[in-house]
Amino acid sequence: MMEFITVPLTFGIGAYAFYKVIELFVRKKERLMLVDKLNTLDNVNTNNINLSGLFGETKTLQNQFLTLRIGSLLMGLGLGLLVGYLIVHISFGGFRDVTWDIRQTQSVIYGASTLLFGGMGLIAGFVTEMKMKNKK
Repeated sequence: MMEFITVPLTFGIGAYAFYKVIELFVRKKERLMLVDKLNTLDNVNTNNINLSGLFGETKTLQNQFLTLRIGSLLMGLGLGLLVGYLIVHISFGGFRDVTWDIRQTQSVIYGASTLLFGGMGLIAGFVTEMKMKNKK
């Protein structure tokens, strides 16, 4: 029933994974080049150099509310699917004698409600995140 989302979703996940793998290798190469460059320096005291930003220790602080965002998105998507199901069930009753037009209408209802409530979930997560940041 939700065939319209499988191709873009699969492509998006694959493209994101490919990007992350390439980024991983590029960052590793940059780090190795930096370490080699630091090893070639003779007159520089390397004990006081802070490389934590380069090696990714500060990245965990930037994604502090990632679980809140993902949770609110998934709750919104689930609520959207539930509302879409209720709309389809109330509008079309039973699923007897389903024609192509009815299936397309049902797909649009499912897709629209899923995207609408998913976006509302992201907005709710963003508002919650801003309130939590303002408390600190």
